[in-house]
Amino acid sequence: MIETIKNNYLEVNISTIGALLTSIKDLNNNNNEELLYQIEENSWPFQDVQIFPLIGKGEYIYKNKKYEFPLRHGFIRNSSFEIKDKNEDKITLFFTSNEETYKIYPFLFTFIITFSLNEYTLNIKTKIINNDKSKDLYFAYGSHTGLKASSKNGKISFDKDIKINPLSKDGLISLENEENLKTKELILNKETFKKYDTLVLRNRYSSIILDNGFNHLVKYNFFDAPYLAIWSNMNKGEFICVEPWWGISNYTNELLNIKDINEINVIKNEKEFSYSFSFIYKN
Repeated sequence: MIETIKNNYLEVNISTIGALLTSIKDLNNNNNEELLYQIEENSWPFQDVQIFPLIGKGEYIYKNKKYEFPLRHGFIRNSSFEIKDKNEDKITLFFTSNEETYKIYPFLFTFIITFSLNEYTLNIKTKIINNDKSKDLYFAYGSHTGLKASSKNGKISFDKDIKINPLSKDGLISLENEENLKTKELILNKETFKKYDTLVLRNRYSSIILDNGFNHLVKYNFFDAPYLAIWSNMNKGEFICVEPWWGISNYTNELLNIKDINEINVIKNEKEFSYSFSFIYKN
């Protein structure tokens, strides 16, 4: 089911499967311009991903038992959410763990996400609740939203030099080596992503602005996310994903006890995460 929120500036569609964005339209120009990536053949077959309960491959060990998720970035992206609350410019969805999720992730939780509009800004707030007070909840969380961006004219500007943690030879994250690109501007052509595939950055930036190469600037506000990932299909697709990560992708080939995974979050009760996109029409 697709749910819609809107104000005088933006209209946003959200699927109750995965709590995923399917459309963001600017209502304040004559074209009602689409700002979210719309799926292109032979490119990325998704538009948005809520990442939970682990980032990346999702193999781990808990109490000497091996677990593995069927897809990268966890299973919440395919889960059926219910509506907790809704009005014209705000919606809150939730998903609670069940017998099926417990088979691959032996924790009891509720995942609550709220989408709200404030003029040209789309705010997203997630709350993760530990429903088992007898043990800690281990998880990572992130967002993987594809915004429309030109592979010819798109660019991202930062307020400091871009420093990345490159992928290791086996395609996993290397936290030991940091590369300074010695520029504050990332050009979004396909050669960039053929060279780096995914750029992982420690979030030390107070200003991140996407010029999508069409008609809009997008200001990202990722609040306290410790890492950012930047990714696009290296061959085709007019989009960019700038992803806040509260956690980190796999960095070795070893199966790890979930308690020992790098940057894992641990909660006894509940934890909140917030981020937003602000859209500015250039013309």
